[in-house]
Amino acid sequence: MSDITPEQVIAQIDEWHGKVAHCEVLGGGITNRNYMITVDGTPGQAGVGRFVLRIPGDGTDTFIDREREHRNHVAAAAAGVTPPVLHLIQPGYCSIVPFIQGETMHPETIAGHRDRLEKIVAAIRTYHDKAVFDNEIRVFDMIRDYLRMALELDAPRPDQTDWMLSVGDRIEQAMERDKPAPVACHNDLLSENFILTPEGRMWVIDWEYGGMTDPYFDLGDFCVEHPLSADEERFVITAYCGAMDEHRYARMMLHKLVADLWWSIWAMIQCRVSKIDFDFYEYGMGRIRRFCDNAAHPDYEGWLARV
Repeated sequence: MSDITPEQVIAQIDEWHGKVAHCEVLGGGITNRNYMITVDGTPGQAGVGRFVLRIPGDGTDTFIDREREHRNHVAAAAAGVTPPVLHLIQPGYCSIVPFIQGETMHPETIAGHRDRLEKIVAAIRTYHDKAVFDNEIRVFDMIRDYLRMALELDAPRPDQTDWMLSVGDRIEQAMERDKPAPVACHNDLLSENFILTPEGRMWVIDWEYGGMTDPYFDLGDFCVEHPLSADEERFVITAYCGAMDEHRYARMMLHKLVADLWWSIWAMIQCRVSKIDFDFYEYGMGRIRRFCDNAAHPDYEGWLARV
């Protein structure tokens, strides 16, 4: 996909023909190329304004079914939490969406900001309640699939991997108790996937890893990506459930470990398949160090018993 240029995509948009389209690189994201396209013309005219073009990165089809991602994005847009896909350009599943004028979130602009945290939990609850995706993700099965893929590719296997998998086995057994119904989950809730508009609306973007799964995995994945305090993590459950629920809190906290297990193996696979200039090995090792810290938490055994 690396040989697709923004100019080639722009040339395929009929309503941009005859107009001047300016292209600039957008930051953010690890595995895709993102651009802001500004199309000159009379405000309100079809095709005029600012848009975001995303060109999927090389090797991403190892993990992502782009047709499925598109369907999930459409469902999330119908739920009102993400901007609509205006164009899907082939080959390569290049997508164009409206540009959202707002502040892209970062870990430090979420942690310590209760009002933003509340908006994020409300957005998560909205797509959990209103969207329906047509694929199911069984997280532990997917981790095993990733592990097999890593072995086939002779990906790096850090010394901690076998122990982490044994921890994951214990968590998986505990998670069989009182399983919630799967809901539409994002599953990649990095801070950069949230945009806050000046009007106070929180948008969620990038649905590459979406699927129907345990809602508390989505919450755990969000929490592990941000340096939240213990009080803020309890606030997440309180805001999501309507009241503090120790049982569901334990499930969310265990899913923080599950998320880091998933993404650490993902990172080692990327060491072999990605052509992007990014240190995936160190990224994965950071996940592993955090997994070890969370597994050593004094409440870990209590979470296993309580889930």
